Amino acid sequence: MKMDRYVEQLIEDIRTSVITAEKRLDEISDFQEDEIFHFDVDDNSFHGIILSVLFDIDKMFFPELILLNDSHISVLVNEIEKLWRAYGLNPVFHDALPDSLKYCQFRNYMTHVVYPVKSKIVDVELCDYLPHQCPFGELCPVAESYYDNMKDRHLSA
Repeated sequence: MKMDRYVEQLIEDIRTSVITAEKRLDEISDFQEDEIFHFDVDDNSFHGIILSVLFDIDKMFFPELILLNDSHISVLVNEIEKLWRAYGLNPVFHDALPDSLKYCQFRNYMTHVVYPVKSKIVDVELCDYLPHQCPFGELCPVAESYYDNMKDRHLSA
């Protein structure tokens, strides 16, 4: 019951961030130097911002998966996807990835630097592991398919 209320409050925070997304994107250019991360690649300057700073919701507010039930996970994944899209970020997952793994990827990505562009959609690959390097191993349907294919290869050799 306590977790139900906590998830409701987190969803309220997410929806508040969705409402303020356009304003936050406008403010990105006004951030102080210490809040923007600069990377020089081939003499081009790329500016990024940590996702949790952009959303104004720290990673610590997203509970670990073990504390959530399937209903919480499903609702949170849906709301987080809306949040990302409000900021012009398109989270890219494999179609077969279950919500539990999507939630883990969303949560883990909160500390990553992103490069939003106002009035544009930026694809963010959230399932970019080679199957044999996937931290979810055989839990992931993409990695599971890889492992099944590898087993078939070894059996046929």
